[in-house]
Amino acid sequence: MDIPSAGRWILTALAAVQLGYAVRALRPALRSRPGARLDAWLAFADPAVGVPVTLALALGNLPALLAGLAVLGPVLACRLYRTIETRRTRPTAA
Repeated sequence: MDIPSAGRWILTALAAVQLGYAVRALRPALRSRPGARLDAWLAFADPAVGVPVTLALALGNLPALLAGLAVLGPVLACRLYRTIETRRTRPTAA
C-alpha cells in the first residue's frame, strides 16, 4: 500500500484521538453494573481495537491490518446487534 506522507500523519493523529476515546471509556467499563457490563466494554473495545488498525493502515502493514480487522469486525457487529435490539425492545408511548 502506498499512502502519502500527509495521510500517514493524519492517520497517526486519528489513532491518538481513538486512544483518548479508549482511555475515556475505560473507567465506565470498569465501574459498570453486571447487567450493563457488555455495552460498556464494547464502547471501550471499539476505539481500543481501532488504534492498532489505524496505525497498521498508516504504516502500510497489511498483515497487521487484516488481523486487527478480524478483531474489530465482531466488536462492531456485536455493537450493531445490541443497538438494534435495544431499539426494537424499547417500550412505546401509549
